[in-house]
Amino acid sequence: MGQIKSFIALSLDGFIASVDGELDWIPQSVRAIPKSLFENASCLLLGANTYNYLFEHLDGQVYKTKPIYVVSHSDYNILPNSNISFLTEKPLDAIRRLKQHHEILVIGSAKLLTELIQLELLDEITICHIPVFVGKGIGFIGETFGSYWQLVKCQSNKGAIFATYNYKKKQDD
Repeated sequence: MGQIKSFIALSLDGFIASVDGELDWIPQSVRAIPKSLFENASCLLLGANTYNYLFEHLDGQVYKTKPIYVVSHSDYNILPNSNISFLTEKPLDAIRRLKQHHEILVIGSAKLLTELIQLELLDEITICHIPVFVGKGIGFIGETFGSYWQLVKCQSNKGAIFATYNYKKKQDD
């Protein structure tokens, strides 16, 4: 069985993007990290908004070397001969099947992360705390009460703090 791991950048006031969905407040050095993490995964899993952002800002050059799965209500892949598949029918069942055989990396995608956490499918999350206040924007995560995580790694680099947590079934007493 594979694992689902996630990387997400977070402002000090709890946002993953500005109101208009921009990530210009995230340092370039942090923006480059997901690409290196992708080397250790066998596929990439994205929500529709993250896919759109990556496609628009990288001119469709989104991680061409491995399969990419996009959770969406509709299949609007404008690169039909690519390695991109849209999970539109029962996407969480499809993700469970993918997890059986793949090491999966999730980048961004707060709504998707919330669902994965609620269903106990996310195994590891790395949160990069960026020392900036965005003010308003897209929030980090939805309701996930009762989800316990164990800190397994913490480091700082150029003012950002990277904290990696593994999922735990229950809280330690």
